[in-house]
Amino acid sequence: MQGTTVTGSFGIGPMIKLPPTWLSYWFAFSTVIVCWDAAYCFFRPRSMVGGDLSWIWGPYKADSKIDYIYGQKALDEKDGFTNAQALINLIEAMLNLEYAYLRHTSSRAQRTQTNQKRPNYHAHAPLVGFAASLMTLSKTAFIWIVVPFIACIVLGRFISSALGREYASQIAYAEWAATDSLSGSRVTGSESKSAKSTRSSERLRAQVNGNTGSVNDSSSSSTSIDPISDSTHTSRIAQSSKFPHPIGGAALPITFHPSKLPTLVVGSNRLASTRVYNLLEADAIVLVVSPQELSRAHEEIIHCSETRQIQYQQLNFEDMKSWIDFLSFNRIGLVCVTDTLIGSSQRSQTSAEIIFKACTSLHIPINISDNPSLSTYTFPSVHRYPGVDGKPSNLQISVSTNGRGCRLSGRIKREIISKLPSAVGAAVDNVGRLRERAKSSSHTRTQKISEDDIHTPLNDPVPQLNTKSLLNLASRQLATSITETKEEDTQLRRMRWVHQMSEYYSFESLARMTEEEMDHALETWSGTPRSSALPHHESPSHSSIHPYVQSSKKGQIYLVGSGPGHPSLLTVAAHKILRNATMVLSDKLVPSEILALIPSHTTLHIAKKFPGNAEGAQNEMMQLALSAAQKGEIVVRLKQGDPFVYGRGGEEVLFLREHGFESIVIPGLSSALAGPLMMGIPVTQRGVSESFIMCTGVGRQGKSVKLPGYVRSRTLAILMGVARIRSIIEVLTLAEEGRDGKVYPRYLPIAVIERASSKDQRVVLSTLENVEEALKSLEERPPGMMLVGWAVMCLEGKGRVDILDSNEEDEELIVKDWLRGQRWKVNEGLDKVWEEMSGE
Repeated sequence: MQGTTVTGSFGIGPMIKLPPTWLSYWFAFSTVIVCWDAAYCFFRPRSMVGGDLSWIWGPYKADSKIDYIYGQKALDEKDGFTNAQALINLIEAMLNLEYAYLRHTSSRAQRTQTNQKRPNYHAHAPLVGFAASLMTLSKTAFIWIVVPFIACIVLGRFISSALGREYASQIAYAEWAATDSLSGSRVTGSESKSAKSTRSSERLRAQVNGNTGSVNDSSSSSTSIDPISDSTHTSRIAQSSKFPHPIGGAALPITFHPSKLPTLVVGSNRLASTRVYNLLEADAIVLVVSPQELSRAHEEIIHCSETRQIQYQQLNFEDMKSWIDFLSFNRIGLVCVTDTLIGSSQRSQTSAEIIFKACTSLHIPINISDNPSLSTYTFPSVHRYPGVDGKPSNLQISVSTNGRGCRLSGRIKREIISKLPSAVGAAVDNVGRLRERAKSSSHTRTQKISEDDIHTPLNDPVPQLNTKSLLNLASRQLATSITETKEEDTQLRRMRWVHQMSEYYSFESLARMTEEEMDHALETWSGTPRSSALPHHESPSHSSIHPYVQSSKKGQIYLVGSGPGHPSLLTVAAHKILRNATMVLSDKLVPSEILALIPSHTTLHIAKKFPGNAEGAQNEMMQLALSAAQKGEIVVRLKQGDPFVYGRGGEEVLFLREHGFESIVIPGLSSALAGPLMMGIPVTQRGVSESFIMCTGVGRQGKSVKLPGYVRSRTLAILMGVARIRSIIEVLTLAEEGRDGKVYPRYLPIAVIERASSKDQRVVLSTLENVEEALKSLEERPPGMMLVGWAVMCLEGKGRVDILDSNEEDEELIVKDWLRGQRWKVNEGLDKVWEEMSGE
């Protein structure tokens, strides 16, 4: 039994499936019969033998004497069942008429997106017809022998069965249609893919612009919406929304874990063996099927089958139903077809399409090699790094070109591998072990530490540990104790420290950490210096005691500034002392490129200045410096930028002097000056900025500081305040408290400079009004600083060095011209010249 098929509005297969027309003829005939039968009941006795209307119901004369339902006996006894039967007949007739209405003249007709009117059909018609025919069957089956219209009644049984199958077909088809439309079915008939793409773009434009009408189609004479270019469309969306507009065409990059999931590989060639290997590494249950015998399969497939790592079956279905039954029976969750590559046993396109439809009907992800249009996922080019002891690590990198360049993706992958150190896989594994130790070190309330708690911004403001400074007169004893904290808070701080270590420690340091070093690294400061040195690179190992230092001599302590981060910006004095030190106590912000200059035999400690532990980390560094100096070692206290520019170098000088050691301070290039310079921004410029003021965005114990007011000819530099940018912007532009002077205009340029002089340096250029939103749209990249004032824009492009000579009324227009109508812009990356300077 085949119904009428109506092609869908996208030209991709049937969108509406109609019941056959002969059913409508049956319901029309059935309606006449049941109405005729009901009228006989209502017109008794006139309709019976002897009545004036009996001629109409002539066939009933033969049974009028013995019929207990319709005959004389029922009438004499005033049996009410006859009238009830007549009422049921009327209900049946109404159902018949409703079916005809829903099938042919339903008012719920709609227009397709190709402007072709759909047939007047309601999908509930098969259900109504099924109810009507079932009523006919159940009502009259028990008297079918004595009723002359036996053929009609028996036929009703087949009608009920047919409509039942028809309704089940409608449900199955609706599910198929939804799956087919989501999987991007191919165009049928003579329509080309380009035509389909064009009409899809037009439909998208109509929806975005709020047009509820139809779009132009080659098969329609209706008026279409005005066509607009893709670039204009994107521009309009970008201007009308403050959020980024997603551009289609990308793949969804996810990490899939098919552990214990039954998966199917179709094919037995070399590519199939690669897919099998990948799936087995992911702990999947692998079933391989192929038209070929196992003996003709790739040797690795044969090996895996003989060692019972996989199951192998020789089969080749030619119809979709067989594939659906097979996939359902084996509970397959993932399919990849490999025998579509060019070769002697290449699978046909028709066969591949059948497998694709079978999988999509069951919502099973499928990849068909060398056929992106029949794939719901693709395999990227993957490399798995070695880990600890040479075993495969948990680090995998993948490159995908979305099926546009498989060979090129392999080349890109090799380029990435060559840029990363070989120890990066072991570093990932050790960070995982660190995370587990940080969680297990507390035996209570472990499950309450969530990923949201762990993955807070690196420098996000948090409550500080109540740790007193060793410089405080009330706590000068080295045995001072830390204020007890709740176990949950301690565990959370450990997890945040792991987060900090992941960001700032070198890959080599993380890769070579022992279990003892992990435990020491997770301990918060307790007033007693611990030996928690880290291996920092892969140079040959030597004794930890420097050959030029005698333990009987008095040690020396150097406070060294490392500059903004690039090794070429390190002073000669700083470089020399780093090579001769026996112990280096480094801030966490000092980049790994600087730490790589330290000889491998030199003991290295990195300050545990995670948010909330600034005082504890500072005290630990001072105690370690003092302890090592008392043993006669050469100690370098390595700081980012300059030691005396918000580096707390003064506290360390006084503390060490109090204990008999005079520190030697080696200046460093401050990021307050070098950071803007690396981005091409001057802090002063004639005609733009006549003065420069520097302040911090974070006070002692995390408290806020008073910021200077607005002066048109002055540049304001704020260090260490990016994590508090919302409150800083409010102080500068709105609040009276917290600012000493005039309010800043909200359109004033601001630059957020991150990781200046590093390979991934970045500057976000915006206004005070929009900079917070700009940073939210980007991943954070600490450390960072802010530069506020007209100097931010004065050297960009052709330059603008006449700000102070222009009218203040024109300033907002100047800023709009600088940003070219955008709310912010981002520049990132380091010029290759700097790589040549460092010999990289």
